[in-house]
Amino acid sequence: MAFRDCLISAVDQGALSREEAAELQARFDEQFAQARLSLGDDAAAAAAKDALAAELRYEAAETRRRVLLQDGARARNAEYLQGYRDAKGRPDIFSAALNLLEHYGYAGTSSVAGRAKAITSLAHGAMADVLSTFRRDFATGARRNRPMVDDVVRGLFGEETTPEAKALSGAIGETFELLRQRFNAAGGAIGKLEKWGLPQGHDAAALLQAGREPWKDFVRPLLDRERMRDPLSGGTMTEARLEASLDHVFDTITTDGWAHRAPTMQARGRGSLASQRADHRFLVFKDADAWLSYDREFGHGDPIRSVFEHVNGMSADIATMEILGPNPGAMVEWMKQVVTAEAAKAVAGKPSLYNAGAKTAEGIAEKLNYLGYRIDSVYQYVRGRQVVSSAVAAGFGDVRNVLTSAVLGSASITAAATDPFIDAAARFLSGLPMGGALGAVLHTGRRGTREEAVRSGILLDDFVHIMQDEARWAGTLGGREWSRWLADRTVTWSGLAPMTQARKHVFAREFEATLADQAGRRFDELPRPLRDTMAGYGIDATDWDVMRSVEMHRPKPGSAGFLRPIDVAGLADAPALPKVQQLLGIDATDQALARDQAAAGARRVAEKYLEMILGQTERAVPEGTVRAKSVVGGAAPRGTAAGELLQGVLQFKTFSLSFTTLQLEAIMREVGVSKPRGAAYAGGLALGLTIAGALAIQLKAIANGKDPQPMDDPRFWIQALGTGGGFGIMGDYMFADVNRLGQSLGEQIAGPTIGAGSDALKLTIGNAQELVQGKPTHAGREVVGAIGRYTPVLSSLWPIRAAYRRVFLDQLQYLLDPEASKNFSEQQSRLRRETGQEMFWEPGDLAPRRGPRLERALHR
Repeated sequence: MAFRDCLISAVDQGALSREEAAELQARFDEQFAQARLSLGDDAAAAAAKDALAAELRYEAAETRRRVLLQDGARARNAEYLQGYRDAKGRPDIFSAALNLLEHYGYAGTSSVAGRAKAITSLAHGAMADVLSTFRRDFATGARRNRPMVDDVVRGLFGEETTPEAKALSGAIGETFELLRQRFNAAGGAIGKLEKWGLPQGHDAAALLQAGREPWKDFVRPLLDRERMRDPLSGGTMTEARLEASLDHVFDTITTDGWAHRAPTMQARGRGSLASQRADHRFLVFKDADAWLSYDREFGHGDPIRSVFEHVNGMSADIATMEILGPNPGAMVEWMKQVVTAEAAKAVAGKPSLYNAGAKTAEGIAEKLNYLGYRIDSVYQYVRGRQVVSSAVAAGFGDVRNVLTSAVLGSASITAAATDPFIDAAARFLSGLPMGGALGAVLHTGRRGTREEAVRSGILLDDFVHIMQDEARWAGTLGGREWSRWLADRTVTWSGLAPMTQARKHVFAREFEATLADQAGRRFDELPRPLRDTMAGYGIDATDWDVMRSVEMHRPKPGSAGFLRPIDVAGLADAPALPKVQQLLGIDATDQALARDQAAAGARRVAEKYLEMILGQTERAVPEGTVRAKSVVGGAAPRGTAAGELLQGVLQFKTFSLSFTTLQLEAIMREVGVSKPRGAAYAGGLALGLTIAGALAIQLKAIANGKDPQPMDDPRFWIQALGTGGGFGIMGDYMFADVNRLGQSLGEQIAGPTIGAGSDALKLTIGNAQELVQGKPTHAGREVVGAIGRYTPVLSSLWPIRAAYRRVFLDQLQYLLDPEASKNFSEQQSRLRRETGQEMFWEPGDLAPRRGPRLERALHR
């Protein structure tokens, strides 16, 4: 009986639905079409049936395994959602659902975002020499030791190479294999390929630009046909099958797979996460040179980027599947419905796990649709939002990058003043020693100290944001390479990026040192703040016993020890293995199985430890939490005008949102423990940040050629509170109608992207209207102002911005603005009127007339 007739009979008997039969027929037709290239019709039909039967048997086994994993994840998450209690002991299923996606303590469990960072950190720690060798140059941002990259690729392909490159490729290969095994254990199905090399990225635009036949002509001689397997017969690829397969690959890459999808009445999503990396890695290159040649022409052109994109992406996928199951999208949908159903019970007056607080039934009912939306928006940000149009996303990203370069060049001054106080608050919450942070920051700038931190499993930002899509205080950037370089170099040259990384390393190393000092104590003997912090990330007494069984790391003989996460992860390879097995309750009858279980258990404890360190580091050095970012952008995809404008609204506000939400959470928790303790924490933080804000204002004034502001004016201290409290740019509006970018409060709230667009309209259409109406345009002055506001690097980098304005912009204004002298005089009068300041480097002067009068800070 023909295959089609079999399907018709199965539908008539009710064994299959029409949709299922159509799907099977489409898969058979694809197999048959491929087989006909080398076989006759009858043989092709038989081969297609056999191949489809084998696929279905494999899929059935995998489906059963994934169903069990998914059910296990749902049971664990249901137990957590039902058992979570807030600081006052009340059930709060909505907060519990968000905790599973992201949290920074007080949750008692791991989150997807936190575990992803922890897995990434351990992977990076195992490749510390790779990070050190290929770190970026401070001045240019270029990757160091670039010639060695090709040698490392050769090592990954199993070819002869230098000893140094072989060691680096060995570390990369071992990390790849560990991640592959763990991905499969979580529900994936990636086969092991000998001499696989590394992932091959494809630039769809480059393929389309080259064209199908030129691409095939280019890639064909680079492939190893002897190692490529025919997916139908399992044998060597014939010429005809290779040609058809290359057509299939080209269409798949350039259409994101849509060229081979049959339309159905069901929505097309990406499906189960477990199956998204289960490809056959079909293109097998002859050798490293072939891979490199293809990568330069149709890939990223940066093998190190390919390495870390793979590591970071696999880590995120593993964390997502381990917590949410092989099909995390389905789990998120289940959580949304569970939370909404519990909220609906509260509306109906029934017992509920939803924390209504002071809201009435009407207020809860109003939020029913919002709850699921909020959970979904956080999940979209955790996983990375869909990009609808890469061209639109890149264009808006370029604008954000240029604005970042034009604005954030002095943010390091504020960070230098405020970070020690924020750091001290985080130490207080975490139970760490309060002193020595500033000196340690200076010390950690040394290369040796930085490498020690990375080797212990602490993230190095350069290799987390391998595409440089994030910058502190700027949020998500995106954009093309040239604009990302501008933004990245500005925050680096200003000192913001190095300072941020240094503070992270200091805080993390302080955690390791503190726990090493406490290793002699049982869990219930630890100081309460430290014990509560550990419990907030799911670390219990058993985990602590495993952690403290490690031999402390001492960089120098006789030095203070560090309890490093990477050493905890490696306990199964140490003499402590029997003790770890006993602590974890592992049956040692089967030694090989017990060792594997102990290794997985030790690694899991290490990841909890790292999740705690990295989570508390976000409190010490705020950059931007997913929850804060998703408040504005929601689930809006990237690459749409609306989504990108929303992203622009968020630019420069990420720090403020994250800082505020984390501190409010901490204050509520501290008040729950003790009202006096909570009040002392909140008051001490506000006082410290106000002093820091005052210092930042004065330092920026001097950097801009102004005398310090008189501090006997109450308005100054209000501005200092706004600046030090995380509002940064918002502090500019305390006493002026416009901010330092020349934009109104409304324009700044709308975001710098919209503000820049408004400025462009004023400069063009606005001046044209004034010209038609016979009004003075001041076009020359406005052109100079726009150049001063939006010139990357020069207009914001604090060591040179004053000189750039006085030596170049002011002289340009003399040429373009007939009333330049009058305008300069008005600037000084306005400054004197609003803040009581004078300029020691006056507008229009090529050099300062005097130094800053520091005594002006004491009185007017």
